[in-house]
Amino acid sequence: MNVEEQLEILLRGTHFPDEGGDEATGFDAASPTGSRAPHPERAPDAGDSSEVDGDAAPKGLRAQMTAELRERLATGKPLRVYLGADPTAPSLHVGHFVPVQKLRVFQELGHQVIFLIGDYTAVIGDPTGQATERRRFTHDQVRELAKDYQRQAFRILDPKKTEVRYNGDWLSKLSFLDVVELATIFPLKWVVSRHDFAARLQKGESLRLHETLYCLMQGYDAHALECDVQVGGYDQYMNMLAGRWIQEYFGKKPHIPWTFPLLMGTDGRKMSKSFGNAINLLDTPEDMYGKVMRVADELLPSYIDLTTDFNPSEAEALKARLREPGVNPMEIKKQVARNLVVQYWGEESATGAAASFQQIVQDKAMPDELEELSISAGGDGTTWPDLLAAWNVAKSKGEARRLMSQGGFYVDQASVTDPMAPASAAPGTIIRLGKRRWFKLVP
Repeated sequence: MNVEEQLEILLRGTHFPDEGGDEATGFDAASPTGSRAPHPERAPDAGDSSEVDGDAAPKGLRAQMTAELRERLATGKPLRVYLGADPTAPSLHVGHFVPVQKLRVFQELGHQVIFLIGDYTAVIGDPTGQATERRRFTHDQVRELAKDYQRQAFRILDPKKTEVRYNGDWLSKLSFLDVVELATIFPLKWVVSRHDFAARLQKGESLRLHETLYCLMQGYDAHALECDVQVGGYDQYMNMLAGRWIQEYFGKKPHIPWTFPLLMGTDGRKMSKSFGNAINLLDTPEDMYGKVMRVADELLPSYIDLTTDFNPSEAEALKARLREPGVNPMEIKKQVARNLVVQYWGEESATGAAASFQQIVQDKAMPDELEELSISAGGDGTTWPDLLAAWNVAKSKGEARRLMSQGGFYVDQASVTDPMAPASAAPGTIIRLGKRRWFKLVP
């Protein structure tokens, strides 16, 4: 595949911080760093790629980074491409894995990919976009969480072709003098003027010195890995920029930040487990498929670009269909949902999930097999919220009451909305939560 064909695939879904977005990036297009990538205390020289030939106006980041990537691809050598992940939560969703999927694209194009576990950076916690100081983890806690991260990453990446590294391998060996030397690269004004830090200082909220070291640590990863490209969310640009400066400081060619937008949840808000709008990696194929079918229509183009592995022509054709008058977005959602489930669960599971959605949601038919709930396990519960909580099909009685009040609970296909109504829990009763969770009561 030639260079331009690779670039067409790699550019799909990219979003650079000077192209707009929230302030989580800490990026200010009007600042001395602007859309340029050199160090803010050094003026670009005549060979600086941030200048447009024959013009003093700086390039935008898309043009600059594309030009740099084109140059490296033209050498014909496999590039070293890395993604860093800090294990700080056991529950991951497809939004977290947008960069992992893009790492796989580089892998499929024949480049060497590196999945970096941030076992040392996670001890600090990335302060990007955080309104308060993050919870701190011990190194043992981080290493335990890292096992799940790696296992889940290999649902997307080819483990035989993936280099797995831990940044503790080099960060733990830096002396205090080494850290001081690295700190001399970064103007304090640049560090504390980041939007997230500046906002906290302005509000009189806590900002501790260790948080300002995070960009230094992540930047050193790029140097230690001798990488050509770093993939990640566009909110990581300031941390990536630190990597370029450190590489330059040590006389190396700076790596290329290749960034992507944040994936919104099914309801258009930031994808989050607490919002109930996340498509989780550990969801069953049926749940994953069904959640994609609930994605707001206006979000479909971003889901096509960020979560599927359609080739560029297929992706553009789907987005073009969405713009056609009178088109039914459901048919396109089905293709997106199937594609996503195939990636995480395989063809057979995707076929079953699609059939289940058709049967349960569209045809409103009961599935062939129902999970059984023992009436005796409900204890002395006399109302449905009591029983649903006792059976652990609802997290709490409060959640069960909310589900019922929203019309999401059925007994023998009849909606039950009164949480105080006595429960008619008899053997053989069929209950349903939402559109897809069916249960049969047994003695």
